[in-house]
Amino acid sequence: MRRVYHYPILVLLTCTSTWAQNPSAILSKAESTAVQQSAYSRVKMKAERPRYTREMELRSWNMGNNFSLVQITAPERDAGMVYMKADKSLMTYSPRTEKVMKLPASMLMQGWMGTDAQFDNILGAASLSQDFTHSYQGKKTVNGHECHVIRCAPKPSTPVAHDHVDAFVSVKDESWVRLVFFDKKGVVSQQMDALHFRRFDGILMPDLIQFTAKGGVQTTTLTILEWKKRPDLKPSFFNEASMRTADQL
Repeated sequence: MRRVYHYPILVLLTCTSTWAQNPSAILSKAESTAVQQSAYSRVKMKAERPRYTREMELRSWNMGNNFSLVQITAPERDAGMVYMKADKSLMTYSPRTEKVMKLPASMLMQGWMGTDAQFDNILGAASLSQDFTHSYQGKKTVNGHECHVIRCAPKPSTPVAHDHVDAFVSVKDESWVRLVFFDKKGVVSQQMDALHFRRFDGILMPDLIQFTAKGGVQTTTLTILEWKKRPDLKPSFFNEASMRTADQL
């Protein structure tokens, strides 16, 4: 009985030690909890600036980082606008003109709709576990969570503006807690913090995320109102017809 009882503990300790030396496995596990799922979500965003505050709500359908369709539902002046990423294509649809327009891939690195979230934060672009090389930096407590610290350097083929990203992944929950983006000069250009976690459709994930830029002068808060798995989504879903009929989806 003693052997049966102690064996799992030995395995657990061994796995913990191995994972501490395998940052790629840690990031892959963190992304597999939600990022790599096919899902539908409703999100509220609030951008705060010294001179103004901007709020919006949106709906999103996504398949990992390669396919995503986002529809703005509020405020009224922007309602109905749709953005879509289908593999390497980036497009937008305006209900006022009833036209679909292609956007350059460089848009993924720009701010989205006047917020601190970039297009690639909303639509998905690169995977930290697959599109970056990794080096383990140790552990640090962030936002009340003991975290693995992993430095991520983009592979030559990865289209990002960052020089590198420091990822903080919870030791306990295996979910990301903070992402810090550095520019080519080694200066922090953006920071993402998971401030609260909630279980959606059986998966624990951040439901309150804060983007910080300009040294903390401006912030954008993203609140997940609803998230559910959509295993029925296929690449064929992400097309111009879906953009035009997003209200009916």
